[in-house]
Amino acid sequence: MNLDLDEAALLRELTPALDAPRFRQGITTLSNDPFFVAYFLVSVSQGEALGEKAVALIGQEEIARLLEGLERQQREECSHKERTLDVALELFPESFDGGRYRYGDALGGQPYYLSVLEANRRRLKDLGRYSRLALYLTTTFGYEIMVMLLYRAVADAMERSQLAGPVREKVGAVLRSILEEEATHLGVIDQHNALLAASRQGLSAEAGTLLDSLACLEAADYRQPAQDSVAQVVRTMEDYAEPVRHRAAIEAGAVARE
Repeated sequence: MNLDLDEAALLRELTPALDAPRFRQGITTLSNDPFFVAYFLVSVSQGEALGEKAVALIGQEEIARLLEGLERQQREECSHKERTLDVALELFPESFDGGRYRYGDALGGQPYYLSVLEANRRRLKDLGRYSRLALYLTTTFGYEIMVMLLYRAVADAMERSQLAGPVREKVGAVLRSILEEEATHLGVIDQHNALLAASRQGLSAEAGTLLDSLACLEAADYRQPAQDSVAQVVRTMEDYAEPVRHRAAIEAGAVARE
């Protein structure tokens, strides 16, 4: 039985979370500070790299081959990783040493992604619905919902930024190009339903078991990681509302890991 979840409706439902005053203040602060714009772009690059590698969560090549559009999605995420890093390096060379970002050990992309992933893993296991495939699909869905909301909010803020025109335009352009590509992907819910309908002929028993695991998933198993992803990114962006403290934490985190 197909899973019915309206992604556009969920985006509309979760959009008001970005109206939190401290989130808005944080976005405004970020978009007007070169240090934070560079940090955000490199964090995005790190997050996109994790998205590119996330298919390894499945641990099953037969299933990976069945995921329609997966290769294209991985290519695009690799491109997003490289383009956001290139823009940061071009616009903010003072934040780099020999092409290496000065504060790379204090980036927020990986801690954010892993915290959402682990919360989702615990939830699926508690409900008896865990499989590597279920974890991959539901976490990817939540991450992509967050991306659509956050990147749009930052791109909009860059249009109002007091930074130089080329900075506003290039940062906004790279984020909006990512959003345009995300909008043309085969949706995760469509991938879920396509896998449910996939022929089992020629598949191994392990692959068949993974496909069977999808049948027990409910719409809530996709909604919850999306809600968690957005709630957590709102908390993360609220840190920018205290720029002195947040910059000190980034600099201290980088120094502590040297």
